[in-house]
Amino acid sequence: MSVSRRLLLAAPLALAAAGRAFAAEAITVAYAGSMGKLMDKGMNPSFTAATGVGVHGIGQGALALAHLITGGAMKPDVFVPVSAGPAKIVEKAGMAAGKAIPVASTAMVLAYSPTSKFAAQLAAAKGAEWTKIFMDPDFRLGRTDPTVDPQGQYVLFALQLAERYYKLPGFVQKVAGPMLNTAQIFAEPSLLARLQAGQVDATLGYKSAVVSQKLPFIELPDAVNLSNPALKASYEKASLEVKGKTIHPSPLVFYAMALKGAADPKAAADYVSFLAGPDGQSIFKRYGYGPGKGANI
Repeated sequence: MSVSRRLLLAAPLALAAAGRAFAAEAITVAYAGSMGKLMDKGMNPSFTAATGVGVHGIGQGALALAHLITGGAMKPDVFVPVSAGPAKIVEKAGMAAGKAIPVASTAMVLAYSPTSKFAAQLAAAKGAEWTKIFMDPDFRLGRTDPTVDPQGQYVLFALQLAERYYKLPGFVQKVAGPMLNTAQIFAEPSLLARLQAGQVDATLGYKSAVVSQKLPFIELPDAVNLSNPALKASYEKASLEVKGKTIHPSPLVFYAMALKGAADPKAAADYVSFLAGPDGQSIFKRYGYGPGKGANI
């Protein structure tokens, strides 16, 4: 067989091998925007070091990501949302390559700016005293858009639960105003940065993100913080009307799911396994996350 003949026959095999290698070079992971520091500094570089597969991360409100994925506007290989709702949207659309696995958890805490004029009062607050500070006319609360971001919803859910728990009629309306209060709403990736800069006084946020940003915070009771699966029925007494639907909170659990149509299905599945495995769990813990809770979706 001539050299040129051998090269011609070998070319398709070489191209196929190159295609496989290219597919494994990087995967795209869409994740809840609050996970930015964990993903950029911890999880994704560690996965690449362990496997040789790069990770292109996209952090945004998990509900918005779920709708972008199901609408075909975004085609990531892996989706890592917080709370069951966004995961169920993708699963219901038939776009999950497997189960959504609980890989981490968190709780709502009261994070405040160290430069806020209310910082000393918040640092000294006991029990329900923080609620009085929140009702000060000069207090600046920051939150995210509840129509696209679960964290924005969970701020309002936690405030509703605090109103019930501390027996404060009208508390949510006085503190948050209308659901889409433009004076309070910021994009998720920028909210904690604004808090650090003192542009807002405080927010209710995920403990995992707050710890990652090294912000001062106040722990909230289980009846308010949406972290305890045993209180699921109590949490569901909180509700919001979003785009014509009544929604209720579920405990704050992060799920990981590989998606159909992944450029490299094995790399996508390996990423999910990495998050759930000992190395991934060690990284979650280092960044202030608790272990995954509950069943697969």
